[in-house]
Amino acid sequence: MNIFPQLLKKPAPFVIFLTGILAFTLLWAIFLSKRGNFWSTLEHELTHALFAILFFKKINSIAASRKKGGVITIEGGNAVIALSPYFFPLAATVMLIIKLLVPSSYEIYVIFFLGFTYQFHIINLLREFHVGQSDLHMSGFIFSIVLIIFSNIVFLGIILSSLGGNWAGISTYVWEGIQTSSSYLKVAAEKIIDGFVTG
Repeated sequence: MNIFPQLLKKPAPFVIFLTGILAFTLLWAIFLSKRGNFWSTLEHELTHALFAILFFKKINSIAASRKKGGVITIEGGNAVIALSPYFFPLAATVMLIIKLLVPSSYEIYVIFFLGFTYQFHIINLLREFHVGQSDLHMSGFIFSIVLIIFSNIVFLGIILSSLGGNWAGISTYVWEGIQTSSSYLKVAAEKIIDGFVTG
């Protein structure tokens, strides 16, 4: 599914989405950047907690504060749990689910807040994504970078494909993405096998 031609056919939702992005950017620049990071810290730790639950890991404690940051204690763990706040936009995903459930008369407001919460994720990602971040070293820096960039591109595609309507746009985007990825992997595998055979 080529997302951008679809957005050009029906640009109003995309403009509203961009307005939400701009609104959060201005709020961050004028107000939030000068204060502590409680909400971003809370979302960060809640995202760790969500993925810990998805992987059936026990959460012993979770804390978030404006001045001292946040910490979560989990029994066990893995790369996905460690990296989840960097690739999974929790607040934007909640808004996306709400968008797909509310009547169309409220859609304009939800799309605005979808852009607002997505930019919340992007700004926090840019703030927290650095060489010294312990979460990134836990799974290897190169692997972390690849997973984070790939997953953020996929999630942006899901969000943009939802702007035109309902689950149909998302399912088409995901299915065509799987098919395209499969064809690329098949070509890559064939070239590797050919290299071994002819080499």
